Amino acid sequence: MDHFLSEFEIQFRAGFLSDLEQTLAKVQHEKVYACAFGTDSDWVTLFMAVNTEESLSNHITNMKEQGLCDSEQDEIYYRWGCSEYQYGEDTHFNHISRLLYATEEVQEYKDEIIRIIAKVVNETANDVFARYGQAKADITFFVSLTDDDLAEEIENQSVRQMTVPSLASKFLKRYDGIK
Repeated sequence: MDHFLSEFEIQFRAGFLSDLEQTLAKVQHEKVYACAFGTDSDWVTLFMAVNTEESLSNHITNMKEQGLCDSEQDEIYYRWGCSEYQYGEDTHFNHISRLLYATEEVQEYKDEIIRIIAKVVNETANDVFARYGQAKADITFFVSLTDDDLAEEIENQSVRQMTVPSLASKFLKRYDGIK
């Protein structure tokens, strides 16, 4: 395995568990439905964002009051747009972003980066989630690009790798039927 990929896996594994537990502790009285790993089109940043059914409901209510949510499409955006997620502002994986930034042509590694993220998520024990009143099988995990038209393709590719099939298939149909 390439040195960069080995280092990425070591650093991601080390950062993910502590950031995940820190975030789950904040939301242990809510129902987590999504955990996204956001990056940009250059793949030089990485952050984790988590959302709960309760925070989504509150956010949609607030957006409706401001006139910023008036369609099913808007609600789907708020549900799946990781930049709208309410938890994770402390999980910017700065050490990993430095590694990504220092690597030439890092976007060429995107498939391997997604595979490593999925591997770490999949290897994370269910009891880590259970300690905070969550069920890993109830959470949709995916990678998203915050500034690129390829975001949907990356989200669809990654959700299949790290989310239980029943949730992944629902996620893949998230835009079906939108007028």
